[in-house]
Amino acid sequence: MVSAKNFYEAFAEQWREDVERDREAILFAYQDDKRWTEYMLAEKGRPYECSFLRRLLTKPSLGQVLWMGREWYTLDAVYYEKDGTYRPRSGGPYPDCMQVIIEHENAEDVETEMWKLLMFRSPLKVLIFYDYRKDDKQTEKKMRWLEDKLKTLRCMHNAFDKNWQEARNTEYLFLIGNRARQNDVPVWRYGIIRNNGWSGLACLE
Repeated sequence: MVSAKNFYEAFAEQWREDVERDREAILFAYQDDKRWTEYMLAEKGRPYECSFLRRLLTKPSLGQVLWMGREWYTLDAVYYEKDGTYRPRSGGPYPDCMQVIIEHENAEDVETEMWKLLMFRSPLKVLIFYDYRKDDKQTEKKMRWLEDKLKTLRCMHNAFDKNWQEARNTEYLFLIGNRARQNDVPVWRYGIIRNNGWSGLACLE
């Protein structure tokens, strides 16, 4: 884990080096919001090594091999109470809690959507995805697809929880749709992860 002390020591060391190396570039960049953001984070499309925060990762006080990502995934949908403690002058609102986070996946890459849910705080995280049609399960892989996918999702949850536990009352709801035949309306099953326990699948009536 990186502590606040680790981070501010690395930050201070890198800042001293940057000021000593190119004080004029710092002064020039700081006069303009766009240039300063590029200095700190690197312009989109340019190598991240160009950024202060990327260079900071090389500092020994961070004590481990880390990598930097920028502007990672957006969420498909969130439900929240309209009023929050902090009300910005414009834009917003900034709710105190995302009551529900929802990710939806039409294809097979359910793990990416689960990963996003694991990264955000919310009392309820919902993942909606789809199994193969019953009349399309001609191979062993397709017959086992849902079982294998659910096992992977539970393993991801357990690994994240082992590294940094989230609130014990957090729930993960999986809603899985599929059809018997091509022209049928989808039917739904659901399963819940709650307090590290798995409910198993049930039909949604």
